[in-house]
Amino acid sequence: QSGRNKDSDDKIKMLMVYIHEHFQEPIYVEQLAQAVHISKRACFRLFQENLHMTPVEYIRSYRLQKACQLLTNSKEPITQVACNCGLGSSSYFGKIFREKVGCSPMEYRKKWHDSNKIRQQ
Repeated sequence: QSGRNKDSDDKIKMLMVYIHEHFQEPIYVEQLAQAVHISKRACFRLFQENLHMTPVEYIRSYRLQKACQLLTNSKEPITQVACNCGLGSSSYFGKIFREKVGCSPMEYRKKWHDSNKIRQQ
Protein backbone atom coordinates (compact mmCIF):
# COMPACT_ATOMS: atom_id res chain seq x y z
CA GLN A 1 0.00 0.00 0.00
CA SER A 2 2.74 2.50 0.92
CA GLY A 3 4.48 1.95 -2.43
CA ARG A 4 1.25 2.91 -4.16
CA ASN A 5 0.91 6.01 -1.96
CA LYS A 6 4.46 7.09 -2.77
CA ASP A 7 3.73 6.69 -6.48
CA SER A 8 0.56 8.74 -6.05
CA ASP A 9 2.48 11.43 -4.09
CA ASP A 10 5.20 11.57 -6.75
CA LYS A 11 2.66 11.87 -9.55
CA ILE A 12 0.65 14.67 -7.88
CA LYS A 13 3.90 16.54 -7.16
CA MET A 14 4.93 16.17 -10.82
CA LEU A 15 1.51 17.41 -11.93
CA MET A 16 1.75 20.42 -9.64
CA VAL A 17 5.28 21.24 -10.82
CA TYR A 18 4.07 21.04 -14.42
CA ILE A 19 1.27 23.51 -13.62
CA HIS A 20 3.63 25.84 -11.75
CA GLU A 21 6.00 25.88 -14.72
CA HIS A 22 3.32 26.28 -17.41
CA PHE A 23 0.57 28.32 -15.71
CA GLN A 24 1.06 31.21 -18.15
CA GLU A 25 0.15 28.97 -21.10
CA PRO A 26 -3.14 27.23 -21.87
CA ILE A 27 -3.12 23.90 -19.99
CA TYR A 28 -5.45 21.05 -20.91
CA VAL A 29 -6.06 18.06 -18.65
CA GLU A 30 -5.01 15.75 -21.53
CA GLN A 31 -1.56 17.33 -21.76
CA LEU A 32 -1.25 17.39 -17.98
CA ALA A 33 -1.94 13.65 -17.85
CA GLN A 34 0.46 12.98 -20.75
CA ALA A 35 3.22 14.95 -19.00
CA VAL A 36 3.30 12.35 -16.21
CA HIS A 37 2.28 9.36 -18.34
CA ILE A 38 -1.16 8.70 -16.85
CA SER A 39 -4.69 8.69 -18.24
CA LYS A 40 -6.95 11.71 -18.07
CA ARG A 41 -9.17 9.79 -15.66
CA ALA A 42 -6.20 8.95 -13.40
CA CYS A 43 -5.26 12.62 -13.45
CA PHE A 44 -8.73 13.64 -12.21
CA ARG A 45 -8.60 10.92 -9.55
CA LEU A 46 -5.16 12.03 -8.28
CA PHE A 47 -6.30 15.63 -7.91
CA GLN A 48 -9.53 14.59 -6.19
CA GLU A 49 -7.80 12.20 -3.76
CA ASN A 50 -4.90 14.50 -2.90
CA LEU A 51 -6.23 18.05 -3.24
CA HIS A 52 -10.01 17.56 -3.16
CA MET A 53 -10.47 19.52 -6.38
CA THR A 54 -10.29 18.99 -10.12
CA PRO A 55 -7.13 19.74 -12.13
CA VAL A 56 -8.94 22.73 -13.69
CA GLU A 57 -9.85 24.12 -10.25
CA TYR A 58 -6.24 23.73 -9.10
CA ILE A 59 -4.90 25.46 -12.22
CA ARG A 60 -7.35 28.35 -11.74
CA SER A 61 -6.56 28.71 -8.04
CA TYR A 62 -2.79 28.70 -8.73
CA ARG A 63 -3.23 31.33 -11.44
CA LEU A 64 -5.29 33.49 -9.08
CA GLN A 65 -2.62 33.12 -6.40
CA LYS A 66 -0.02 34.33 -8.92
CA ALA A 67 -2.34 37.17 -9.96
CA CYS A 68 -2.63 38.31 -6.33
CA GLN A 69 1.17 38.35 -6.06
CA LEU A 70 1.47 40.40 -9.25
CA LEU A 71 -1.26 42.81 -8.17
CA THR A 72 0.51 43.49 -4.90
CA ASN A 73 4.11 43.44 -6.12
CA SER A 74 3.94 45.14 -9.50
CA LYS A 75 2.42 48.15 -11.18
CA GLU A 76 1.51 46.17 -14.31
CA PRO A 77 -1.88 46.99 -15.82
CA ILE A 78 -4.67 44.58 -14.85
CA THR A 79 -4.90 43.28 -18.44
CA GLN A 80 -1.17 42.44 -18.32
CA VAL A 81 -1.57 40.66 -14.99
CA ALA A 82 -4.43 38.59 -16.46
CA CYS A 83 -2.28 37.73 -19.47
CA ASN A 84 0.83 36.91 -17.40
CA CYS A 85 -1.18 34.49 -15.26
CA GLY A 86 -2.79 32.64 -18.16
CA LEU A 87 -6.20 34.03 -17.27
CA GLY A 88 -6.99 35.44 -20.69
CA SER A 89 -9.19 38.47 -21.14
CA SER A 90 -9.48 41.06 -18.40
CA SER A 91 -13.27 40.57 -18.27
CA TYR A 92 -12.90 36.82 -17.58
CA PHE A 93 -10.09 37.56 -15.12
CA GLY A 94 -12.25 40.13 -13.34
CA LYS A 95 -15.18 37.72 -13.14
CA ILE A 96 -13.28 34.75 -11.66
CA PHE A 97 -11.15 37.01 -9.45
CA ARG A 98 -14.27 38.58 -7.95
CA GLU A 99 -15.85 35.11 -7.44
CA LYS A 100 -12.84 33.79 -5.55
CA VAL A 101 -11.43 36.88 -3.81
CA GLY A 102 -14.59 38.90 -3.26
CA CYS A 103 -13.50 42.10 -4.98
CA SER A 104 -12.19 43.24 -8.35
CA PRO A 105 -8.45 43.02 -9.16
CA MET A 106 -8.29 46.84 -9.05
CA GLU A 107 -9.95 46.97 -5.61
CA TYR A 108 -7.61 44.24 -4.38
CA ARG A 109 -4.55 46.17 -5.53
CA LYS A 110 -5.84 49.39 -3.97
CA LYS A 111 -6.68 47.70 -0.63
CA TRP A 112 -3.27 46.09 -0.54
CA HIS A 113 -1.41 49.29 -1.39
CA ASP A 114 -3.48 51.27 1.12
CA SER A 115 -2.74 48.79 3.91
CA ASN A 116 0.94 48.88 2.93
CA LYS A 117 1.02 52.70 3.21
CA ILE A 118 -0.51 52.48 6.69
CA ARG A 119 2.15 49.94 7.75
CA GLN A 120 4.93 52.23 6.47
CA GLN A 121 3.73 55.28 8.44
